[in-house]
Amino acid sequence: MFEKLLNKLKNGVTKKEFLTLTKKYYPDFDFKTIYELLKFQGLPLIQKQNKIFLKTKFTSYNKSEYTILDLEVNNSKPKEGQIIEIGAVKLKNLVPIDEFSFLIYAKDIPRYVTKVTGINNQMLKNEKSQKEILEKFRLFLGDSVIVAHAADFDFNFLAKQFEKENLGYLLNPHLCTITLAKKTLKANRYGLKYLKDELNLPEEIDHRALGDARTTTRVFLKSLENLPKSIKTTQDLIEFAKPNKNKC
Repeated sequence: MFEKLLNKLKNGVTKKEFLTLTKKYYPDFDFKTIYELLKFQGLPLIQKQNKIFLKTKFTSYNKSEYTILDLEVNNSKPKEGQIIEIGAVKLKNLVPIDEFSFLIYAKDIPRYVTKVTGINNQMLKNEKSQKEILEKFRLFLGDSVIVAHAADFDFNFLAKQFEKENLGYLLNPHLCTITLAKKTLKANRYGLKYLKDELNLPEEIDHRALGDARTTTRVFLKSLENLPKSIKTTQDLIEFAKPNKNKC
């Protein structure tokens, strides 16, 4: 979804092209409404020289805003499960500026989830609903780049929950610190706990959202120290962090 639009936006599109590319999603809206709606849903748009681009193409990677995210869930299948804890660290100019951390009400927590995370039904019984927390998180995110360890899971699960709660699409750019670390850091294993140990990072509670988000933040910053000099913009970084073709 939106793949064609995103690819075109890297090189810029006219207003007419923009409307053509978004017509099937928003057939009754004018340009201004669609533009503002997509921005609200996390797509970092900018207008330059009568064209619309992804802002990440023009922003230096070390000046961008990132939200480093971790989720704990009660079922790994998005249709059947939900988020039970969300933790995030906001970076601006590669400096932590804010954190987001909430437990989320759920009717049932399987025993294996409690065993891994320590989160149980009693802990969640008085917490706010997933929809209430995601409404807050949408505002926290803005159009920042989402960073996560195994980002495909966290990003896709979060996106499905936004849609499930009728909160629109999740259109923020995202990148994975596993693939980024593999390209920039020497380690025997690239799981978050192993990287924490190998890089001598501060201790955090494993398998709790904010603790893992903090550790992911430190892995991300360590990885950036070893980027190739050719990486200048945020879009360069996003492209660099993608898995190599034919490799995981």
